[in-house]
Amino acid sequence: MPQARLIEIEKLRPHEETDPEHLKELIQQIASDKTLKYAIVVDEKTNVILDGEHRYNALKSLGCRWIPVVYVDYESQNIEVHTWRNNHPLTKKDVIGAALTGKLFPPKTSKHMIKNSDNLVHISSIEKRVDAPLEVLKSKLEFVEMEKVKTAMQTDMKDVLPVYAKFLKTGVVDTPLIVDEKTNVLLDGYEAFQALDLLSAQKAPTLKVDIKNLEIKTLNLPLGNLTSETLLEAGLKGAKLPPKSFAILTEPVGINISLERLVKAGKWNRKALKVYNSPLELLYEGWPTPLVRLNSLSIAQRSVWAKLECYNPFSNSIKDRVGWYMIKEALEKGELKKVLFEATSTNTGIALTSIANMLGAKTKLYVPMTVQRASDIYLEVLGAEVVRLPVGLTVEALTQVDAEAKAHGALHLNQFENDANLKAHLKHTAKEIDQQLASLGLKPTCIIGGLGTSGHMSAISLYFKAKYGDDVKIVGVQPAQNEVIPGIRRIETGMKWIHWTSFDQIVDVKQQEAIEAAVKIARKEGLLIGLSSGAVVHAFQKIAEEKGVYVLVFPDSGYKYTEQFEKHLTKLEGASN
Repeated sequence: MPQARLIEIEKLRPHEETDPEHLKELIQQIASDKTLKYAIVVDEKTNVILDGEHRYNALKSLGCRWIPVVYVDYESQNIEVHTWRNNHPLTKKDVIGAALTGKLFPPKTSKHMIKNSDNLVHISSIEKRVDAPLEVLKSKLEFVEMEKVKTAMQTDMKDVLPVYAKFLKTGVVDTPLIVDEKTNVLLDGYEAFQALDLLSAQKAPTLKVDIKNLEIKTLNLPLGNLTSETLLEAGLKGAKLPPKSFAILTEPVGINISLERLVKAGKWNRKALKVYNSPLELLYEGWPTPLVRLNSLSIAQRSVWAKLECYNPFSNSIKDRVGWYMIKEALEKGELKKVLFEATSTNTGIALTSIANMLGAKTKLYVPMTVQRASDIYLEVLGAEVVRLPVGLTVEALTQVDAEAKAHGALHLNQFENDANLKAHLKHTAKEIDQQLASLGLKPTCIIGGLGTSGHMSAISLYFKAKYGDDVKIVGVQPAQNEVIPGIRRIETGMKWIHWTSFDQIVDVKQQEAIEAAVKIARKEGLLIGLSSGAVVHAFQKIAEEKGVYVLVFPDSGYKYTEQFEKHLTKLEGASN
């Protein structure tokens, strides 16, 4: 059944008159219920009402601006028009003509039927139940700045992603936000709000209502019925309610607003001149990170581009995005504590410690024994407490870190499970790549990146698969069996977001292959890249075709991997002697 859409009443055209007595009763009933229970049926090309004239006129009498509509193609052979009156033949042309000329038929002249399998049934069978509050139908559509909307309820990222993908693919926002007119607390449209935020919308299509005139439908809330006061308190200052705690609408009703209208790209002279008010602003105001053509890997019909995440200022890695977003969300939720615990192989620890320093917080970081010793020095210079654990992979330390954080009253942000990781890349990294290529008139053929937490590559896959489908190939890179490459690991060690999307190929790389590829890029392109970046280069060399536009995500620079490069160079010297 098609979704009901909110349409301005003034745009619709009836083709029949109404029965005064029936209309009077219906107005009283709708006013008493304070809701319109069912949508009406309208021809999508002419806006002629096919069924629901009485509801249409009742809402007009009650001062409503909107009416829920199920649109159909009246020219379809699945729809037939009959007459209730004997010996009065009626055609679809007659119905449209009556509506467009204003020469309306008497009440109950037409009867529209629609095919359901092999049977003809009354067209009212497709009138979706919406239970739309009159308070919503009377409201005016406004475009409210996103930052002014206050949320009272958390959302589940898995529920947000389909909405995000739909808005991105269609370029249309089809869900209005319903907010309390006095406080701007969001009452309905939570997934749409989060999707708009991820798409960097500046404004949201909003219907403002008085919460006192609405019935709040309490859902899955162990505390019982939810009052309007409790809801507003959660939006203004209280703890956020769990996902899907309440609803205003029984079923969603749609609108049709261009996404482009809501997302405005502003030009900032200060940013162009690279002037920043704080080191933290240096991070996010410095985006996008550069996209550079790798001439040594490009040929006549193949261009290869590297996304240089080493341009992030704190860890010189992609993990600055994750660290900032996790702390930002913890701050917004009121969950940030004076001490942060995290398991890290280096970069996330540096990012978190750098940002925590600005906020007056401390970090305690748990590092696997396999990580280069230089990491301890960097982290200790920043003021972190470093604990070396007898594990080979960072993820193996999560249980211990979680337990110790709880025991010490600290916050374990947990980059491996925290959806802020994925959000940072959905909202920024993926879109940056798309826009940077678009500025060159290009669309990617293939994007290749390493798998660690799976945050950035899962986000990139979600974004590009939603927008371009299978026209863009997504390739993940992992260490070969029994190999260790800092920053990436094998899928079977456990990754959250990789299972929310699809990858076209996973490529295994040995540590030695990653080092050799990193050295090759250093000597051909002058870029000293890290080992996971080297693994991405090697994966590209294994799968690259002669044509296409390739993007290689380089997570960090090579400056932390002195020990690995030293061993490689020593080995080369030994072989040459």
